[in-house]
Amino acid sequence: MPGVGRIALLPSDVANQIAAGEVVERPASVVKELVENSLDAGAEVVTVAVDGGGLGRLAITDDGAGMLPEDLRLAVVRHATSKIRSVDDLVGVSTFGFRGEALPSIASVSRMRIVTRPRGADEGTEAVIEGGAEAVLRPAGCAVGTTITVEDLFYNTPARRKFMRTPQTEGAACVEALVRLAIPRPGVRFVVRRDGRVARELLRHKDVASRVKELWPEEQLAELRGARGAVQVTALLGPPERARTGATQLALYVNGRHVRDRMLLKAVQSAYGSTLDGGRYPVGALLLELPAQDVDVNVHPQKTEVRFSAQGSVFEAVASVLRDAAAGAPWAQAMARPRDFWSSHLAPGPSLDTPATTPHVPPPPPTAPHSEPPVALPATASVGASPAAAVPRAPGREGGSPNEYLPQVLNAWVDPAGEGADPWSRLVKPPYPPSGYGPAEAAPATPAGTFGGLRYVAQLRRMYLLCEGEQGMVLLDQHAAAERVTFERLRKAYAARKVPMQPMLVPERVELSPEDVARVEEHQAELLTLGLELSALGPTSVAVRAVPALLLRADPRRLTRDLVAELGRQGQDFSRAVDLVLATMACHGSVRGGDVLADDEARGLLAALDAVDFAGHCPHGRPVLWSMKWSELDRKVGRV
Repeated sequence: MPGVGRIALLPSDVANQIAAGEVVERPASVVKELVENSLDAGAEVVTVAVDGGGLGRLAITDDGAGMLPEDLRLAVVRHATSKIRSVDDLVGVSTFGFRGEALPSIASVSRMRIVTRPRGADEGTEAVIEGGAEAVLRPAGCAVGTTITVEDLFYNTPARRKFMRTPQTEGAACVEALVRLAIPRPGVRFVVRRDGRVARELLRHKDVASRVKELWPEEQLAELRGARGAVQVTALLGPPERARTGATQLALYVNGRHVRDRMLLKAVQSAYGSTLDGGRYPVGALLLELPAQDVDVNVHPQKTEVRFSAQGSVFEAVASVLRDAAAGAPWAQAMARPRDFWSSHLAPGPSLDTPATTPHVPPPPPTAPHSEPPVALPATASVGASPAAAVPRAPGREGGSPNEYLPQVLNAWVDPAGEGADPWSRLVKPPYPPSGYGPAEAAPATPAGTFGGLRYVAQLRRMYLLCEGEQGMVLLDQHAAAERVTFERLRKAYAARKVPMQPMLVPERVELSPEDVARVEEHQAELLTLGLELSALGPTSVAVRAVPALLLRADPRRLTRDLVAELGRQGQDFSRAVDLVLATMACHGSVRGGDVLADDEARGLLAALDAVDFAGHCPHGRPVLWSMKWSELDRKVGRV
């Protein structure tokens, strides 16, 4: 109606809950905000208790400066802060908090209790706030410092609480949030308890390097330091062959603040060059120190993003420092090492199916010691079926290789479908025939002889297969092509719920983050349908008890880490993640760039492509082939 206004001010409780949604996404957000306040208060010991995944109860205790009663009353009022006084203070702010939003935001969606006592005070003060109401204060006896207890998180916002994940996953995320805050604060002791038990304790260290190495004890982290202008770079990074899919295990810091920044990730990739596969990042931490006035931290509600006044200069500084410093790292020559699991863990030997007359080019010896390979049982079991009698495979020996004992089995294996005559099948399958599984089951999805009819010419750079046909020449990426074949075989087996499994005689231990371990527990049954049997050993490790039989050439540790990372990116919907998980598995179980293929193996790969649903790309979207017609080649060389 004319003259009736439609715009009105929101009630304060509604406005507070909307604002809380920007700051408090999940229990881990509460841990981050409150522990940051403890560090700003000068705490030397911080203890976090997590019950029921943090949705039931969170308690953060510190030995910091504490608060006077008048400060405590204002601390839970929006936009009240001790960190800044004017707009000018935003330039060069050095504290974690400064907006005065964390405590009131958390209080508006929980039942909060604060007990605090400053140094020199005879008694402490307790404040109780429920759902953002006005704080009720009373005297209390307590130690110096502050304890903040948050109960029934999101009790008054059921829509938000409904989207929380399992208590195991949310609790693991709380532990991970604390670990991220601990890295640049080696002089602070951190303890986190989950449901009454100590889940992680980080003792004081003399420097950041010691703290980072404590967090990744199994990684060969190289300490890289340097400066370019005003940018100081400190990095503890692992070798490229231990890189993970995604950047979840690479922690980035700017002036002590944990951030997410694509530019810094690109700088790390640039420093590693071609030794890193696309989408992979090294394990470790990268810490930058630069003048505070050159960084804007006020660009994200959770302060996880920053902007640099001279972004190009920061990129060049990080990339050049890491490149120069990495020249002396133990893994500097990693690019020349073999990248598949067996060749990097066993002494070099003759190619599996290459005749004795074919010259063998051994890979360079590794520059760092490797652990013994896992010992596996033959692939006689499939999901849903009881395993048959298993014959153990002989482990690799000093000065030998698995190639010394497999050819006899392979040459003797001729199954009814005739797979024993297919050299390609030997490359992508275990040395024992999985029951009822093989390429003969798949009906040709491309015209007969499309690839098998090509004449194989040569392998180029140990990466590409050069072929010729009637219409022109074809160049195939051997890894992308092999990945496509393996992916289709895995997908067909998964659809039938008959993925052949390879039991491990000795389970392989894999170190993961607490959040990843919780993810394994959450999806344990689904992973089993993919042929991967995992079980949690503790808060930061899992055991690999069986792997898909098609993936014998894969490193079970790297495979596990990448699969769990893929699940993390896809969220709770496992059905949506299946194809991407299968693609990751196919990548690990396929011939890679740098592998030498004998002529019959290359021709076997071409023939195998005729039996799969070929769309011209590998499962990750990279093109499998490039072709050129003879007429176009004639034009390019001036024949027409």
